[in-house]
Amino acid sequence: MFSVLLALAAAPLSAQQQQQIRCVAVLAILAGEQERHTAAALDLPPLGRQGARFAQVVGDAVVKETGRTQEQVRDLILAQVKATQQAAGKDAKLPLAEATGCIEVMNAVAPPLPPPDTLQCAGLLKLAADDVKRREGMSKTAMDLISIAALLEDRARTELGSAGKTGAESDQALTLAREAIAANPKSAPDMEACVELAQP
Repeated sequence: MFSVLLALAAAPLSAQQQQQIRCVAVLAILAGEQERHTAAALDLPPLGRQGARFAQVVGDAVVKETGRTQEQVRDLILAQVKATQQAAGKDAKLPLAEATGCIEVMNAVAPPLPPPDTLQCAGLLKLAADDVKRREGMSKTAMDLISIAALLEDRARTELGSAGKTGAESDQALTLAREAIAANPKSAPDMEACVELAQP
C-alpha cells in the first residue's frame, strides 16, 4: 500500500522519460536475443554492455527527476518488456524497427565509451585482484585476476617503453593509474572490456 502511495505522489513521467524507458525495455529484449544468437538480433550492433549502461543512466535520471524509487523504475521497465513481448504475439516478432530508433536514443543518452587503454586496465585489474585476494585468499578467481593484471601490466610497460618512458616512469604511470581509479571508481574502464583487451 505504501509503495502505491509513493507512486501516486511521484511526478508524472514526461514523454521523453516514457520513450527512454520504452527503449531500455526494447533494447533489453534484443540484447537477450543476441545472447541467444538469434540471427535477426545479431544484425544490430552489440547491445549488452552499452544497453546496461543506458538502462542505468535512464533509471538514475527517472529516480532523481520523479521521486520514484529504483524498484518502481525497474517495475516500469519490466512492464514495458512484458507489453512489448505481448504485442509480438505468437510469432514473437522482434521489434527491430523500433530498436533502430532506440539505438539512436541510447547513443545520445549514453554514448559508447571509448576503448579502454592498457594502462587503465592494468590498474583496474590489479585493484580487483588485490580486493579478491583480501576477501578470498588465493582463490581461483584471485589467481585468474592476478594473471590477467600481470599480463596487462606487462603490455602497458611495453607500450610505455615504446613511447620513450623509462622503467621508473612506467612504474609511476601504473601507480598513478591505480590511484586514480581507487579515488574515483566511476572513472574506471569497463571490466569486461579490459578482460577482452587481455586476450591474445
